[in-house]
Parts: sequence; C-alpha cells; structure tokens
Amino acid sequence: MTAAAAGGWPVGIHTYSYIWRLSARDTLAHLADRGYRLVELLVNRPHLWPEELDTAERRAVAKLLAERNLRIQVLNPPSLDLNLVSPSPEMRAMTRAHYRRVVELAADWGVPWVLVVPGKTHPLLPAPAGLVWGWFEEAVAELDRLAEDHGLGIVLENIPMAFLPTADALMQAIDRLGGDRIGICYDAANATFIGEPPGAGLKRVAPRLKVLHLSDTGLAKWDHATVGSGVVPFAEVAAALRETGLRVPTMLEIISEDGDADIRRSHAAIATLGWEAVPR
Repeated sequence: MTAAAAGGWPVGIHTYSYIWRLSARDTLAHLADRGYRLVELLVNRPHLWPEELDTAERRAVAKLLAERNLRIQVLNPPSLDLNLVSPSPEMRAMTRAHYRRVVELAADWGVPWVLVVPGKTHPLLPAPAGLVWGWFEEAVAELDRLAEDHGLGIVLENIPMAFLPTADALMQAIDRLGGDRIGICYDAANATFIGEPPGAGLKRVAPRLKVLHLSDTGLAKWDHATVGSGVVPFAEVAAALRETGLRVPTMLEIISEDGDADIRRSHAAIATLGWEAVPR
C-alpha cells in the first residue's frame, strides 16, 4: 500500500533546484523517473518562460504529463522582477501581462493554481497604503476573472519582502477583496524567517489554504534549504495539519546544488512526521 493510500499527506516537488540546469519538460521527466507525480514549476527563464514556448513545446509537455501520469499543481512566477504594486504604471502593466500569459499556460496544461506574489513596497518610504491597496485590488480582480474564465484559480503567498508577509495580513486582504475563489499558498520557511510561528499561521489561513510549501531556513539568512538544516518547526506544522484536518498538497521547495539528494533527504525527514513516504 502506498503512503498516500495509508493516509500520509501528499508530497510534490518544486523545481527551484533545477531552473539553471534543466528545462521544465526535462525536469518533469527527471522527477517522474524518481517516482514523483506532483510538481510545482517555477516560471523562470530559461527553465520555463511562456513567451518563448511555441505550440509544439506546449503540446510536448502536455503529452509528457499524460504519458507519465504527472500533474502540475502550481505555476509559480518568482517575485524578483515582478511587482503588482509598483508606483510605476509600466511595471504594473508588464507584471500583469506576464501573469496573464502564465494563467493561459496553466489552462493549456490543466494546472489548477497560479501563484501570485502580492507585490513589494519601498522599504524606506513606501507609497501610501491607499494607493498600494488600489493597485493590488485592481490587479487581483483582473487575474482572478481571467483565471475563472480559464477554469483555474490563483493563490497568494506569504513572502517576507512582500507587502502582505503574514498569515493574518493575507487573510485580511482576502476578506477585503471579497469572494471565495482566491486561495493561499502558505510557506513555513517564510513564516519562520519573519518570526511567525508556522503552526499558528497555518491554522489562521486554513479556510483558504490550497498549497503548503516546506523547506528550512535560519533566522539570520532567508533560505529554502534541506529539511533539518535550519530552525523551521516541522512537527508544529504537522500538528496544525492534524488539528485542522487539512489535506492539501505539500510542495518541497528545496534550493540546492544537489537537488536530487537534498530533496530526497528532506522528504524522508517529513515522512517521519506524517507525510507520505519517499517513492522507491
């Protein structure tokens, strides 16, 4: 009997460790060879860039997904070059245009969620809160409508550098936006790094939680390292999952030069706490 059948929480792999070495299609095949069937793709050039994917490549990925029984759970555009709440209208427009292309790609591949980073404000003198909220609300409304039209949804993530870095801030923003479609991807390492107990944060976002990110970090340096190498209280996260009864996909978001080994090591560590076993 598989771990999933035995009740372990499902585990997938985030492709961060492979973005400079393998294309998205090659990474999907590589992870399938290692027994994984659930994946989160980082939308990062040259790994995966919607603007450069022709029809043939899109169809090749779709064919691979069907042949290898793979599912892409999330498309995740990173936040470094994108900003939905930039004071620059050109930057906001570029960011929204890129997200639109990611949503369209997700629809092509049957991906249920596109991850949206709320955006960054200037650390020394941020724009007035009313302006920031207006830019954010306008962008999320557009992306949510587009996602709904394509039969998928968007999830917001707690990012230390973003203007909504905590579980409570995300939930308050979603309540203010209204509607019941927008979900949350909760990242335990991000929460730990900013001083938020991830068990408490997970319980706060439980009504909207769609995806969980796991990796490890210290407090002096923000990281997404091998489980067990930092200070993230994984047992606390597991306890929160048990208390809430949540069974959402957990994506191991490990950044390592030896991704294969450190992902396997991380998966083995969380399997002792209730997640499904490492594939053989």
